[in-house]
Amino acid sequence: MKINLILTLLIAATFTGCIYEDGPKFSLRSKNARIINTWYIDKVYEEGVDKTDDYKSVYVNYKLDIKSDDNYDLSYKAGNLINYSESGTWKLSDDKTKLLYTPKNGKENSWTILRLKNSEFWAEMSLNNKTVKIYFKD
Repeated sequence: MKINLILTLLIAATFTGCIYEDGPKFSLRSKNARIINTWYIDKVYEEGVDKTDDYKSVYVNYKLDIKSDDNYDLSYKAGNLINYSESGTWKLSDDKTKLLYTPKNGKENSWTILRLKNSEFWAEMSLNNKTVKIYFKD
């Protein structure tokens, strides 16, 4: 019985190992299952400089809801003045390294996934020719 369990865990580790720069090294949940969540900005780095306070004051109450039906909803209060909301569809790239999302009546965008755990999602994107890393928590 113990041998079967060990073999099962080894096989699972082989096929579900991490492909993300910052982990996790092993997860029993699929990448799709881990990304389906409601995410909030925790920290933001622009070109390696902490810009968390700036982003949180521009994108007040930022909420990204990635749903199991391949849809997402995004909302925040721009500058704490104007309510913004967006919805569309999402999917993972074939190699599972990017989150691809398409707003309704918009073009497809992508974020490179750096870390994907049940309660953490780290993404990197280019914004105004700058590298931005966003650390989300649920």
